[in-house]
Amino acid sequence: IFCLATDGGNNRAAYFVATQDDGLSDALRAMPYVPLFRLGRAVLLLESPSSASRQFTGNLEQNKLKSAGGLMTSEERKIVDKVNKKDKKKRREMMKEEQQKMQKRSREEVGGCFNERKKKRAKGPNPLSCKSRKSKSS
Repeated sequence: IFCLATDGGNNRAAYFVATQDDGLSDALRAMPYVPLFRLGRAVLLLESPSSASRQFTGNLEQNKLKSAGGLMTSEERKIVDKVNKKDKKKRREMMKEEQQKMQKRSREEVGGCFNERKKKRAKGPNPLSCKSRKSKSS
């Protein structure tokens, strides 16, 4: 535990920690990449990754995405961003045009505005819920 505290919480040696002390477990949860075990009802339980671990991993992954795994310079990143913006704009325009063509075709097929709904008419009573007519017998 001293090694974890002095190392800045990096856990480079990949230690697993098992404790029942609440104060120590809270301190360890604040450090990323420290797996924590607890003993509950005579069963050893591995806790889920702490929020510090998830946040640290998320930031690391975002940085990898931005720099293409460390292989891309900032200038190259700017160029890629510009190309992606232009590409998105073209795709949006194409999608709008396709939607307009599809609407036009469907209007022609239906023969008018395709958004109009048919009104529901009142239907007759349920024959099973009505009493049957008594026949006249003489």
